[in-house]
Amino acid sequence: MKRNIYVLTILTALIFQSCGLKTAKEVGLHFSTEKSKLPDLLTWKKIGFAKELINQKEMVVVISGGTNPIPLDKWDEFKPSFPYKKNIDRHLLFQQTAFYRSPNTDLNCKEPDCIKQLEYKNYTWVEMAKPICVDFVGGKTDMLKPEKGHLVIKTIQKCQTVMFTDSIFQLTDNKGNYYVMHSTETGKPDTTATLPSGWTLKKVILKEPLIISPFGGGNECYYNIIGDNLGQGYHQYVFADTIYSSNEK
Repeated sequence: MKRNIYVLTILTALIFQSCGLKTAKEVGLHFSTEKSKLPDLLTWKKIGFAKELINQKEMVVVISGGTNPIPLDKWDEFKPSFPYKKNIDRHLLFQQTAFYRSPNTDLNCKEPDCIKQLEYKNYTWVEMAKPICVDFVGGKTDMLKPEKGHLVIKTIQKCQTVMFTDSIFQLTDNKGNYYVMHSTETGKPDTTATLPSGWTLKKVILKEPLIISPFGGGNECYYNIIGDNLGQGYHQYVFADTIYSSNEK
C-alpha cells in the first residue's frame, strides 16, 4: 500500500466555496500554534501529480492511492458523481512532501492503520485532508476567486509535511504572521497580487531548507491556507500568537 500512496498533494483548500464552510468563530475553532508531533521516521517524496476528489457531503478530501489507485492515463476521462467532485489542479512550488496519516487518526498509529483507505468507482483512495472553516481578510469575498485587496484563510486538518529547498515567496501581515507560497494557477509566482493594507509579498532566498509541518500540538494537524486574488496559495508557517482562533478582519 505504501508504495502507491500519494505521489504528492495538490493543495486542497481552494475548492470549498460550495461546501458552506463556517468561520472559525462560528465553529469555535482555536488551537495551539506549537508544532504537532511528527512520526520518528518520515518518508519524503518528490512532487508529482496528485489525483484528488472532495467529498462535498462528508467534507473530506481523498487522493488516489492505496492498493488500486487510478492510473494517470485514466484521470482525464474519470467522471465522479455526487458527493464527489474533482479538486483543482495546481502548480506546486515546494520540492518534497511527506504525508504520514489521515485526519482523525491517532498520533501513535502504526501502519497500515495510519492511512484510511476507501474504494470508489473500482479504484482505491486515501483520506488526506478535512476542511474546518474559512475566514477573510479585507472583508468577505469569493472563496475561490478573492477580489483585489482581499485574502481567504481556510483552516484544514492535514497530516503532511512539506519542504522548500531553494527560495520561497513570503507573505506577511507585518504583525508577526508569515506564510509561504506553495502553489499557483499559472506555474509562475507573481508578486503583484493586490493585498490588504499592511500586507507584503516578496521573494526570499533560503540559506537552508524550510520544512513546514502541522500545528496544534499533540494529535492535531492544523494548517491555515491563504488564497489571494491571483489564485496563489500559501501555508502559514509562523504565528504571531500562541493560540489561533480567527484572523477575520
